[in-house]
Amino acid sequence: MALFKGIKQSKERQKAKAFYESAPNLPNGTRETRKLRSVLGNRTSAFIDMTFIDGAKRTEAYIESMNTQGKAADKPKAPCYREVRTVGGTVWVYLPQSYCDQYFTLGSKYQQSIITPASVFEVSDTLAHEISEALSLDHQITPLQFLNNATGSDDTGAGESEETDPA
Repeated sequence: MALFKGIKQSKERQKAKAFYESAPNLPNGTRETRKLRSVLGNRTSAFIDMTFIDGAKRTEAYIESMNTQGKAADKPKAPCYREVRTVGGTVWVYLPQSYCDQYFTLGSKYQQSIITPASVFEVSDTLAHEISEALSLDHQITPLQFLNNATGSDDTGAGESEETDPA
């Protein structure tokens, strides 16, 4: 039974990667294209949030393990596929490994207080802009909004409140 689950997950991951890679090639201007790009943008933003949080949590566990045991397992790494919960259910989402690693490292550095929240937002916005451009999204993705709300920072862009919900 586990074999079939692995095959299904593999196919779902392939579909997620194909969805990500097909976004720049979609025809411009159609309603369906705008919808698909919006869905991809929202899923990617959720993926980024999860990767950042995972980087912080796994770094905390790694450091704690180092302090209590004097040694730890291999340093944690970010996966480039994640299951993201949506209104319609759970879906697999793909993001290239280079972006995953950068967001994971941001979470790790933030957890260790190596980087300030302002620096996190600056780097995150730069990466989000790159991703948005690569995917030809109509609106730039705005990840880590939960962190922005938690720190009480008010230096966000004016258009963020107009973000549409794909539901």
